[in-house]
Amino acid sequence: MSASSTWAKSIAISALLFVGCTSTSKTTTVPTMTTIYVVRHAEKLTTDFDTPLSQVGEARARALAERLADTGVQRIYATKRQRTQKTVAPLAERLKLEVVVLEPNAVDSLVQRIKRDDRGQVVLVAGHNNTVPAIVQGLSGQAVDPIPEHVFDRLYRVELPDQGAATVTVLNYGVPTP
Repeated sequence: MSASSTWAKSIAISALLFVGCTSTSKTTTVPTMTTIYVVRHAEKLTTDFDTPLSQVGEARARALAERLADTGVQRIYATKRQRTQKTVAPLAERLKLEVVVLEPNAVDSLVQRIKRDDRGQVVLVAGHNNTVPAIVQGLSGQAVDPIPEHVFDRLYRVELPDQGAATVTVLNYGVPTP
């Protein structure tokens, strides 16, 4: 075999190896999903401005912790009112998370913060019957029904994909309320 023939075969083999090692597949990234659970505080003891939870409300708070224990919650928000903080406390203790405390009517700043700082995470927000629908709508763009004063068992799951429309699912937890 001549040197030029050996050289030509080496070039041909190298070219085949090069072509075989290159790939036409594209690197794709998995879209990020942000999941936010939004609840109204559990049953309150009195109608006082900053009342704690009743015994029924404390049981509901424990039921919320059970319901969300395995969902991967990474951040918890509540208002300055003790009833929202007490509603999320059993889950926060179980997951060893600190509760981020915000003003009760700071809906817009909460929504912006979640969209900016909690992207790709699972979040729990405890609000009030007059703020929960606004929080859900601010996050998803979808209106939800007002929460009657006597209803405490609604749990909204808002899923925000990086691309595409948000989805809102209405769930329940604890003992059903009428």
